[in-house]
Formats: sequence, C-alpha cells, structure tokens
Amino acid sequence: MLEKIISIDNVGVLKKAAQRPVELQKVSLIYADNARGKSTLSSVLLACSTFDAKDVSDRKTVGATLPQKVALRFNQGAPGGAFNVQFDGNAWAGQKPNLHVFNQAFVDRNVYASSGVLPEQREALLDLALGDAAVAQRTKFDAETIAVKESTVTVNSAEAALQGYRGQLPLAQYIKLASIPDADDLIVQTDKLIAEARASDQIRRRPEFRPAPYPAFNFDDIPSLLESSFESISITAEETAKAHFAKHNGTATERWAAEGLQHQPDNECPFCGQPTRDLGLLKAFKLYFDGSYSEYQKRINQLRHLVKERVGEQQLASWRACNEYNQGLRSVWSETSLIDEIPELDFEKAASLLQCVEVALLEIVAAKEGNPLDALDSKPFMAAVAMLSELSDQARIFNEQIGELNGRILAYKQRLAAPDIAALSEQREMLTITKNRFSAEVLKLIDGLDAAKTQLRTAERAREAARTELDHLMAATLLTFQDAINGWLRSFSAPFEIDSLGSTHLGGGLRSEYVLKIRGARVVIGPKTTGDLSFHAALSEGDKRTLAFAFFLARLFADPKRTETTVVLDDVFTSLDRHRRHNTVEAVLKMVAECSQVIALGHDAHFLREVKRRVERKKIAIAGEYSLHRDAEEYSYLDSFDLDAYCSSDYYKHYQLVERFIAGDQTCSMLEVAKALRLLVEGHLHRCFPKKFKEGQTVGDMLGQVKAAAPPNPLALLLPLHADLVSFNEFAAAFHHDTSGGYTRVEINQAELLPFAKGALGFIQMRTFR
Repeated sequence: MLEKIISIDNVGVLKKAAQRPVELQKVSLIYADNARGKSTLSSVLLACSTFDAKDVSDRKTVGATLPQKVALRFNQGAPGGAFNVQFDGNAWAGQKPNLHVFNQAFVDRNVYASSGVLPEQREALLDLALGDAAVAQRTKFDAETIAVKESTVTVNSAEAALQGYRGQLPLAQYIKLASIPDADDLIVQTDKLIAEARASDQIRRRPEFRPAPYPAFNFDDIPSLLESSFESISITAEETAKAHFAKHNGTATERWAAEGLQHQPDNECPFCGQPTRDLGLLKAFKLYFDGSYSEYQKRINQLRHLVKERVGEQQLASWRACNEYNQGLRSVWSETSLIDEIPELDFEKAASLLQCVEVALLEIVAAKEGNPLDALDSKPFMAAVAMLSELSDQARIFNEQIGELNGRILAYKQRLAAPDIAALSEQREMLTITKNRFSAEVLKLIDGLDAAKTQLRTAERAREAARTELDHLMAATLLTFQDAINGWLRSFSAPFEIDSLGSTHLGGGLRSEYVLKIRGARVVIGPKTTGDLSFHAALSEGDKRTLAFAFFLARLFADPKRTETTVVLDDVFTSLDRHRRHNTVEAVLKMVAECSQVIALGHDAHFLREVKRRVERKKIAIAGEYSLHRDAEEYSYLDSFDLDAYCSSDYYKHYQLVERFIAGDQTCSMLEVAKALRLLVEGHLHRCFPKKFKEGQTVGDMLGQVKAAAPPNPLALLLPLHADLVSFNEFAAAFHHDTSGGYTRVEINQAELLPFAKGALGFIQMRTFR
C-alpha cells in the first residue's frame, strides 16, 4: 500500500502537494473541488505504476523554475517490504508498485473516446481482460509471430541472393535443374553457332553492286532551229524605223505608228489615202514592231549554252560515284570467293568522247550564230550526236556485268539459312544457368535457403500451436470476464449487458470485439460495424462510465495478486444515480476487504462520507480523510480534512456550536453562537411542524401564527411557551440584519449569552426554556 506521500512538486497545480509528508490509511478518502488537482494526483499514481516519465513531464507546472520531484513510500506488508519510488524530473527510480488506477486515462485507453471505440482501445481492453496465464500465452504467441517474421526475412534474403544466378527462371524450377556434365563444351559449341549465325545474318544484310545510270542526250529541239531562216528580215529595218521616229517627234510618233499598223495600211494610208503597197518604210515598221525576230535571235544565242549543258562532264558524275561505291563494296564480298573482278566504267574515255562531240557541235552552232537568217543542214550536227551512243553501249555492257555479279550474290544469300540467334542465345543462357546451379557458391546458398525454409515451417507450426492454445485460453478467459462484467452491470442495474465478448485478428493485430445488448437492440464493437445502434447513440454518458467501471472491477477481482494491490479511484461516482451510487459503495467495500488499499478521490464529499460511514460501521478498516486545499498562490496541497463537518447540515452545525459553548469550549466565538441561536430554533420549528411555516418566514412571523392557533392545529401546543419564545426571539433577532432594525449587535458577554443558549437547547430537547 501507499504509506506516505513524501513529496509531489511542480506537477500541474500541485506545485508543492505535501507541505509535510502525508501518511495515508488503508482507506484514504481525498476530497477536492474542481480544478484543484484531483485528476493530476491520480495521473501521477498511474504513471508511477508503469514508470511513465513522459506523462509526468508533460504536466510540469507552468512557470516552474525548479525541477519536478515525486517521492512516494510503499509497503507490501511483509518484513522488509517497504520501498520508496522517486521521480527526478527525467525518470522514475525504485521498485514498481502494484497499482490499479481507474480514472479518465483508463477509460480513454481501454473503453471509448469521443469519436467512438477505437482499434487501440479494443486492443488495450483485450490486454485488460486476459489473466496472467492468457497474457503469458499471448506473449508466447507474439514471440512466435516475431520468429515467423524473422524467418520470412531470412528466406526472402536467401531467395534474393539466388536472383543473379537464376535469371528469369522461377526459383523452384531453378532448384530442380538436372546437372549437365559437359556444360562447358556445350557452351563453347553454342558460342560458335551464335558467331556463325550472326555472320550469316550480316551476309544476308550486305548490299549488292550498283549499276550505272544510262546517260541522257536529248538534242531533238536543235535540228529544226538550225534548219530555220527569216527571209523578210532586213538588217537595216530597225535603223530605218528609228531614224524616221527621230525625225518626227520621237517617242510620240513611235506610239502613233504602232497604233496605225493595227488599221492594216497594206494598200493605202487610212490617214491621207496615198498608196502604200511596196512602201519600204511600211515594211520596216512591220519588222520593227514584230517580236518574232527578237525571239528567233534569242534562241540562236542560247544554242551554245544548250550544247555545253547537254554534253558536259556532269553527265558522267554518277558514273564516277558508281565506280567508287562498287570498289568499296568489293572488299566486303571478296572473302566469299564469289567475286574475281569488278567491271569499271571507263570514265576517262567517256569524258574524252564527250569533249570531242562537244567541239564538233559547237562548230556547227558557231556557223548558225554567224548567219542566223540562213538555214543550215542539220545532218552534220546529228552525226556528231550519234557518236554519243558509244557511251550508252558502255553503260549497257557494264550493267550486264554488274547484273551477273548480283545474281551470283543473290543465289549465295538464298543458300544461307535464316539464323535464330535469339533461340541460340537462350540456349546458351540456360546452359550457363545450369552450370552455375551446381557451383559451390550456389550449392551453399541453396543449402542456406533450405535451412531457412525449414526454420520458417518450424516457426509457423509453433506459432499456430501457440495461437490455438491462446484461442482456447482466451475463449475461456473472455467468457469468465464477460460473466464478471455482466454481474457488475446487473448490480448497477444497467439497462444493457455484453451479449458476446471475443477476440479478432481483423484489421491487424489481436484485438477484442464485443456486442452490447441494449433493450433488445445490438451494438457491435469491433472491425465489423454492423448493428442496430452506434456506441455513442445507444449509451448515455453515465452508462458509458458504468461500462468502463464494470470492465475495471472485472479485471481487478480477477487479479490473483489483488491482496497486494492499491486501488486508486478518481471520481468513479460521476454521473451515477442513487442506486448506482449505493452499489458503487458496495464495490468499494469489496475492494477494501480484498485489496491492500483503496484511495478514492472525488469532488462529491457526501459520497466519500458515505464510504467512510460504511467502512467504519463494518469495522473493516480505518478511513483517512484528506482534501486538496488551496494555498495562497492558488496551487493545491494535500492535508487532513473532516468529511463529517463538511457534509453536516447548517442546523447540525449550529446545534454543535451552541452545545460546545455551553460545555465551556473557549474556542467558540460568542458572536457566532449568538447568531446561531435564532437559526437553530427556526430550524427546529420547521422540523417539528413540517409545512406549517413558509420557507423564509422569520421567527416573529412564525410566533404570530402560534399565537393565533387553536386546537386541533398542532401549533396550539406551543401556546404555553409563547411568551418565552417571544423573549428569546427579541434577544436573538438583534444579531441578524434582517430583524435588528438595521443596527446589528456585535458585542455580547458570556453571562448574557449563556441563559439563552441553554434555553434554546432546552426548548429543542425538552420543549422548555427553564
């Protein structure tokens, strides 16, 4: 049990929670108003049970400059069983105590959150539900699962190591390959076949020899031009016409004459009527304005260019390229013994012939240029052109020889089989893979793979065995846990119960799943969310808290070590109705009877007082009363507390105060006693004569009703005391603002006060003021 809180410094509102060490009892009841650090204290104890340093560090007091510090004293009961647990701001030290803490963190971790029941909460609930044997078996199952994962990694690594040796061959097929003794010789032979196949393929792709194009010499348009003449042309026609135009206004007359020729003045002048037949000037005008002569002269001037263009050496440029190409290809085909000699075009001879023909043709063109108006005989020209046929003959003979060579090449290509290089390459790769399969390195890798697979199968069998055992153990444990939960839910008169509770691997990891049955409807809590209602829609906040507390109680009382357990309850009675509060007290009493210690924290002092009253009545433990008090800096500290005094009614408090004064208690304030007298008698009248006086009615008004009462009105019983009551009220009313006429008495002495104090108690106890 937690014997003593030595210190809790700088944790939230608990800046210095223990101004001096606070000794706790087997039943420790701690009252606190809201925001006074009650939840912080329970969280510190929860963190202590798991040595969770982060949760405490996250709660460091805002603005604190000194380090956090927690020091707690525990005692297991056996000799030497006392030990301290400390937190220095960074880590816990000491022995972990056996603590079961029910607070909001327990609810959030194991039951539900604002968004619903989360997978991690179902996982935590399963851990909560399982007993020690099931937890040990689950630990074994988890260890076997890790072993399976590790073995799987080993197998995958071994398979990956063989990837570079097996190529694209499936691993199982690779391992089953049969050994090929002469694999090296077969690889050499296959390499040779691949080389020949590649050579054959290259030969099939080789180009053939190129034939020569036939030279084209087209002079068909020139003989007619040589044979043409211009018989009416006078060489002086242009000079005559221009001389006349110059004599008669120049350009204007030239335009006038050009227009006049359109009127056909062949016989007479349309202007003056004179005869124009055989008129030399008119003939000169016709020739001058006729473009035929100019066109004819232009064609004659182009003859020389046409000849040079058509018999120039550019006609033989393709011959030179053809020779160069075929000579370059000769070395490619010479290795086949198909080619002895490669014909060549006699480019020099052809060029010489072209030059001779060009000279002859240009001589004839010169003659025409010298006498353009005379017709020439075209036969010499065509005779010279005929000499060019020798070039066509040379090209024909050359092409016949090239065609014969290409024929031999084609026949040779056709004799070569189309090589399947891909199939040969695949065959070689298979030979290499098979050879490597039986190398020392690969044999060692395969042995390692076999060993890893054997280990994996063994681990899988062990995991399945552990899982089967865990499933059986969990089924029994969860059924017991379900019965225990439902037992507590029935004791709390909860309108729901757990219809089924089990475990599942769906969604990853091992988690709980359960079904709540609520007034005939079903709420499924698990990976399959089918059901009639949702968790939050079906349960009120009080119901959810009751379910969480039932989970806690079922686990607590299933713990075989609960006699060594300190139970911490933080506001377990929140949102409980009167019946559930009563049964919660019963649950606390069961904890007190079966556990080492119960520490109950709450802001409901009356509930804590009820726990104290029931514990003392059963005489099962001593109850310590404490409170988290407010200090001058608005922080909280833990110290003793009187639940009876805090929970008592005003009437009871006034009665005790007057009684203590009469008994001679010098600590009583006489002024406070004087103020209490009227309130005490007023309360007594309300209790003795319920509903006879109105709420808030003064004693004076009440005495007026007494004076007017007549039998059978029970107030008539007070008529013999009416005078004493009026005298008492005149004294007591002076100490209250509402009945003192605005001048409240603040001074009193013992001699004056004591008779009225005794009279008040006498009236209450014996109905007399004497």
